[in-house]
Amino acid sequence: MKDNQVSIQTTINLHDIYQHVLTLSEELVTLARNSEWDDLIARETDYVCAVEHLTQLSHELEKEQPVTGELVEILQAIIENERVTKICLQDHLNFLSKEIKQLDQQRVINKSYGQFSDPDYSINIKPVE
Repeated sequence: MKDNQVSIQTTINLHDIYQHVLTLSEELVTLARNSEWDDLIARETDYVCAVEHLTQLSHELEKEQPVTGELVEILQAIIENERVTKICLQDHLNFLSKEIKQLDQQRVINKSYGQFSDPDYSINIKPVE
């Protein structure tokens, strides 16, 4: 039976891996544009692993499967998607920073004016004679 077994070889296709990374990067852009930050963070892990895998395989297979013009175009699209995602993230970070500053200012104001509404805090005003 051993003689009749067929060896199945899996061929690694860089194009498919590049395409997978592109698809993941497009998903990240969509999540960022829709302000789905929790989902974006969860998906980011998959994206980083896929990029690491792509980088490793690219180095291993560079002689067997040279980088073609099509792969360069896919890579450029991936880079553009990263740029767009980073812009969305920076915009959200700026928004959050602004909100935090406003909350801090409101807290200071509330604390300052709140002391006057404290029943244990009394101000004795003497009439001017």
